[in-house]
Amino acid sequence: MLENAMKTARTPSMTGPAAEKQRKLSLWPLLCYTGVYLLTLLMMVSVLYTVAGIKTNLWLSLSLKWLGHWIPTQALRNASDDRYLSIHRTSFIEMMALLAILFVVYALAAFFIYRQKNSSLYTYMLTLIWIGAVVGGAIFLFTPGILTTDVYAYASYGRLLTLYSSNPYFVPPSAFPHDVTYQWLYWKSTVSIYGPIWTLVSAGLALVGSSTQMTIILVFRSFALLCHFANIVLIIACLRTMRRSPHIVLLGALLYAWNPLVLLEAGLGAHNDVFMVTFMLLGFYLSARAERAGTFLQWRGYIPAILAFTAAFLVKFSAAPVLAVFVLALFFATIKADSKNGKLTWLPALRSAIIASCVFLIMSLVFYGPFWIGHSPSEIIHGFTSLPSNAQSISSVLATFSYMNNAHALPASLMFLKSRKLWNIVNVLAMLVPIALGCIYLWRAPNTRTIALVTLASLTGFLLTAPWFFSWYLIWLVGLVPFCLSDVRMGRLSRATMVFGLTFSATAFFAYFTTMVGWRLLGFKPPQLAWSGWQNAAMLLVPIVAFLLFLKFWPVRRDVSAAPAVAGVVPSDVKA
Repeated sequence: MLENAMKTARTPSMTGPAAEKQRKLSLWPLLCYTGVYLLTLLMMVSVLYTVAGIKTNLWLSLSLKWLGHWIPTQALRNASDDRYLSIHRTSFIEMMALLAILFVVYALAAFFIYRQKNSSLYTYMLTLIWIGAVVGGAIFLFTPGILTTDVYAYASYGRLLTLYSSNPYFVPPSAFPHDVTYQWLYWKSTVSIYGPIWTLVSAGLALVGSSTQMTIILVFRSFALLCHFANIVLIIACLRTMRRSPHIVLLGALLYAWNPLVLLEAGLGAHNDVFMVTFMLLGFYLSARAERAGTFLQWRGYIPAILAFTAAFLVKFSAAPVLAVFVLALFFATIKADSKNGKLTWLPALRSAIIASCVFLIMSLVFYGPFWIGHSPSEIIHGFTSLPSNAQSISSVLATFSYMNNAHALPASLMFLKSRKLWNIVNVLAMLVPIALGCIYLWRAPNTRTIALVTLASLTGFLLTAPWFFSWYLIWLVGLVPFCLSDVRMGRLSRATMVFGLTFSATAFFAYFTTMVGWRLLGFKPPQLAWSGWQNAAMLLVPIVAFLLFLKFWPVRRDVSAAPAVAGVVPSDVKA
C-alpha cells in the first residue's frame, strides 16, 4: 500500500495545456451528435420542399434543398394512388424516418450531458448546444416549404387590424378577399381565436413582412426563433435561480433547445405557441427569483409573475392552467407561512389570492377592452363559440369515431363516443383533475418547481383528450420538462412525467398523417379508414406506456441531501 502511494505521489497530475486538450477531446461525442443532428436537418429540407414547397428566388433557400435532392419522391406508390397521394405518402414516411434519427441523436446527446459531472466542460457544452439550436433554426428559417397555414392566418388577422382598420375578433378574412394573404388561408371565414397580445404582435409583424409569401414567412419565422432562443435563456436562468448544478442546467437547456418538435414548429411553422411559452417561462423565472429573494408571499414578489402568466394567456388561452395553479400555490404558501401553533390563518391567504386574480382580470380587460367596445355580450360570446375548434375535431379519438361513423354508422350503444359535448366535458375534467390532485403537492411544497409540474400534468390531461389536436401544442409540455430535473431525489413521478412529455413530442408527429395523407383517404371505406385509429394509438398510447413503465420500474436514488429552504417556502426539490 505504501509503495502504491509513493508511485501515485511520483506520478505528476495532468495540468496546464495537456489537461485542457484532454478535456476538449472528451467532448467529441457531443460534437459528433451536433454534426449528425444538423446534417439530418439539412436532408429534411428536400423532403419538406417536395411535400409543401414554396416558390422563392432566395439562393440560400434553393441551395439548402440540394443535399437531399437524391431522396425519392414517389417510392411508396400503391396501385390506387394518384400522383398527389403517392408523393405525400412517401414524403410522410421519409419525414418520420429523418425525425426518428433526430430524436435518437437528441436522446444520445441528453444522455451524454447527463453523465458529465465535470463542470470545466460547461462552457464548451453550452456552446455546442447553442450551435445546434441556432444553426438548426437557421436551416428551418430558410427552408422553402411549410407544413401548415397558421402563419398566413397570423398575417391576415394582423393586416385586418393595420391595413383595413377592422376588428379581427368580429371581422373574418373573407371580408377582404382581395388581400394578398387570402389565397393562402384555409379558414377564410373564421375570426381570430388568439389573444390580443398576439393580435398586436401579428399586426406589427404583418407590416414588416410586406406582401410577398416568402417575406411574410421569414418575418414570422424569425420572430418565433427569437422566442425559441429567449426560452433557452429563460430555462437556463430558471434552473440557475433554482440552484441546480451546472450539468442539470445544461441538460435542461438541451432538452428544450434541441427538441426536434420545438425546433421544427418554431423555425418552420412559426407557431405562436413558442411565444406563449416565453411568457410562461418568464413567469416561472420571476417566481423562482421571488422565492430566492424571500418575497414570494409579498405583492412585489408574486404580481410580476402573475403579470407574465396573464400575458401568456393573452397570447393563447392554453396558458389558463398555469394561472390557476399559481394562485393556488400562493394561497397555500401564505397559509403555511402565517400558521401559528398549528392553527391555520385563512384571511391573508385569501387576500393574496384575490389580489392576484384581480390583477389577471384587470390586465385581461385592458387588452381585450378596445376590441370589445361597441359590441354586445352576445356578439363577444359568439365570437368565441363559433370557431371551428369548438365544433369540429381533428387528430383525436373523437375524430376517429366521427370518421368511422361517417363511413359506416356506429352501433347505437357506441354513438355516444362521437358526441362533441361528451368529449368537451372529458377534456375539461382531464385538465382540472390533475390540478385538484396537484393541490396535495402544492400544499407540501408551494414553490416554482411544483407549480410547473402541476401545470405540466394539467396540460397533459388536456392534450390527451382534446378533440382538436395539432403536434405544435407539445411545445407547451417540452417547455416545462426541464423543471422535472433535480439534483436531489427525483421521484419516479417526476422522471415518468419527463419521459412522457419527451416521448409525446416524438409521437405527436403522427398527427401530420392526417393533413398529409389521411384527408385524401376519407373518401374510402374501412379498412382504409383504420389509419385514424392506428394514428391515435401510436400518438397517444406510446407515451402513456412509456410513462407507466418509468413510473413502475425506474429506480429512485436513495442518497438524498436536504435542499436549503428559501424564506419559509418549502425547497424546490421534493419527492414527486
